[in-house]
Amino acid sequence: MTTSPYRAFKEKLCTFAKGQAGIRNPFVIAAVDPAIEHRTANRLDAWAIGTDEFPIIDEGVSVQPIWLDELLPQTKVYNLCVALGSETSPERIEGTMQDRLAEELVQEMRQNEIDGEQLEQQSHVVLLLNLGSLYPFTRASELLDELDRWNVRSTIGIPFPGDVVGGKLSFFGGDSRHYYPAHQIDGQIREVHLQQ
Repeated sequence: MTTSPYRAFKEKLCTFAKGQAGIRNPFVIAAVDPAIEHRTANRLDAWAIGTDEFPIIDEGVSVQPIWLDELLPQTKVYNLCVALGSETSPERIEGTMQDRLAEELVQEMRQNEIDGEQLEQQSHVVLLLNLGSLYPFTRASELLDELDRWNVRSTIGIPFPGDVVGGKLSFFGGDSRHYYPAHQIDGQIREVHLQQ
């Protein structure tokens, strides 16, 4: 068994992609030191395209990175908030984003990012990268709930910028939560794990 949460995250994604059943859906989440979230995302992106980083992705398994920070400006709610700009309060903008962002991000993924057939295949891994760019507008749990609502069957992986507090994940120092539909990797991915 590996002691690196970074490697354990990738191994669990591959295990689900090869058919292991999840709690509800094959969702995997791993805490990442927020200071290295972008480096971790870049490493996962390189792994997805087939670098020699272990575990090697099996034939029949596909891995697709989705950069949430790039998807954000494609949502209607983001563009509405930008258009309103100084005509409304920051609180109303934040509230509007919180109400609609997760739903619109998943809608964008389903319509423009992930092939419909792949949405039905557990062997297709979708990495949701740079979650921190969505703070404070949406959370991992809201994205997972929305994916679950649409019965997405792809294996979903989220490197989560935050800490593990009492076995629960804390997003940027906020309340600690269990992300029920996701398999949570023990420990936090730190700089040392990217060097192994």
